[in-house]
Amino acid sequence: MTNETLPFAYTVLVSNALDAEIRSFNLDTATGRIDPSLTYAAADAVMPMALSADRKLLYVATRGVAPSIITYCVDSLTGQLSRLGTAANIESSLAYLCAEPSGRYLLGASYGEHRLSIYSVDGIAQANGKPLQVIENIEHAHAVIVSPDARFAYVSSLGSNRVFCFSLDAGLTGEPAAFVEHASLGEGFGPRHLRFSPDGAMLYVLSEFRATVALFQRDSVTGHIDPKGVSARPQAISELNDGRARPNLTAAVQLDPKTLQSLVWAADLHVTPDNRFVYVSERTSSRLIVYRVHADASLEYASFIQTETQPRGFQIDPTGRYLVACGEKSSHVAVYAINAESGALSLLSRCEGGRGANWVEIIDRTQSAAPASARPL
Repeated sequence: MTNETLPFAYTVLVSNALDAEIRSFNLDTATGRIDPSLTYAAADAVMPMALSADRKLLYVATRGVAPSIITYCVDSLTGQLSRLGTAANIESSLAYLCAEPSGRYLLGASYGEHRLSIYSVDGIAQANGKPLQVIENIEHAHAVIVSPDARFAYVSSLGSNRVFCFSLDAGLTGEPAAFVEHASLGEGFGPRHLRFSPDGAMLYVLSEFRATVALFQRDSVTGHIDPKGVSARPQAISELNDGRARPNLTAAVQLDPKTLQSLVWAADLHVTPDNRFVYVSERTSSRLIVYRVHADASLEYASFIQTETQPRGFQIDPTGRYLVACGEKSSHVAVYAINAESGALSLLSRCEGGRGANWVEIIDRTQSAAPASARPL
């Protein structure tokens, strides 16, 4: 396929836990139209995905009976995946997977086992799932992200209402990570997903129980995070009560379904490339919530839109024009236009997806496909 015949497009990847597969979609960068493309067999309960910094590899964690990490090679021109191998028996069921920027490590957060696991990328490539280091006692560890300079890792602990900071390659213990500090968010916050501002100077922390967002200023030298405030509870979910920690689906005792329908259950968090807007998915109401970022870094609720049922994962494209969302209880994937002035979302297109959709990644094919004169600035 030549550069002239390939349309300028993104490849959207969605992991479908109930179908044990990853589905790809073509997203037209000019119109926002999304169409199904290819399906890749994965494994039971395929969930978190992570692209390497150079976008050449895709790592996928599965959470079935035998948890694993699957590695795919990404064709930069077509967006197609080629399966390279599987690291089986990784010891933990990972709720989140992060490929740190330097390409040395994969980091995984385990909600049920209360731990952070650090894997060697080279080891995973050789199908070795034994972690280099396991850090225990991070109660309901839900997400882990690494600073742009690859020096610090931040882990959300939903159970203890804290965010932990670890330095990478501290050189003191011979292990990749060393504890630096933790920051408390107060009782009942329930920190879930984490995002940096585009310049890495700010850390956004999502409350699963309130759908609010806490903001920390980050010291790039020490890794220290300084609290700068929490957004007000959004009007979009005023009919719901604060959420609470939920047991694993395999636990003997579960919460009453009627009670669950009244509780906030926020999931994912993303920031536009210009840092003007922050987006949150809330699963009970099936809504995407928009926050405006002010010049003083404070957050203000702006608007919401109904989306796919029980939206766990979504993604914003590299230009900040589109948002792609899926739902765990929806069989469709939707694309929204992002209003550059207000941040408001408007539905552009929708297509058939899969079952148990939970994670979204976007591969930018425009840089590889376009002649130099036609590449977007």
